[in-house]
Amino acid sequence: MSNSGEIVFSPNSAIDAAIKEMLPCFSPGSQRRMRKAILDAKKAAEKQRDENTDAGARHIFREFIPASALNKNGFALEYERLIEGKRPDWLDDTAKLMLESYTYERGASSPFLDRVTAAITDKCNKYSEIIETNSFRFIVGVYLDFLTGMLLDECREDYKMFRPLFDANNCLWAILFFTETQVVRGRQEYGFFCVCRNSSFKVIANWPFETLGLE
Repeated sequence: MSNSGEIVFSPNSAIDAAIKEMLPCFSPGSQRRMRKAILDAKKAAEKQRDENTDAGARHIFREFIPASALNKNGFALEYERLIEGKRPDWLDDTAKLMLESYTYERGASSPFLDRVTAAITDKCNKYSEIIETNSFRFIVGVYLDFLTGMLLDECREDYKMFRPLFDANNCLWAILFFTETQVVRGRQEYGFFCVCRNSSFKVIANWPFETLGLE
């Protein structure tokens, strides 16, 4: 806590402010689980003081970013709600959306597409039965760490390179790439680009992301 008694979610003041701005976008139950997740990660990072625990805290924070963007546009994603014995990152029963997150981060030597393919395939395998049973649209949000050198523009310009991922994973509906862009009045802004299996995103009211369909 700060000297004023206010909870501090991150020693990074911009991230702390961003989390506090995002939380009201979610239900009380989601807010409780989000607070616990980020505070547990913060405690682990403070205790261990190593890159792995710090990365864990960053990854949890990044899980919040695409979900808050959707909820600000009228969706109702819930954080880690139990469904059929599993807890996906985000669920919206009404919109039939399931969202999982992955951070494409510094520190590994394998190519971008190989790493993203492996991560998304693992998530598809984990949740495929739930997705099929409930007719969810399954989205994987991929955060592009700026130190990796992979840009949103590159994903947009060569978006058809992701077609084999959709061909290999029938339950995958869309891949949502996001990363930091500019800082506006002290607030970090984010850019988004989405690749969808087809043009079905066009019928979803208030869909907020630039999206290209693979048809």
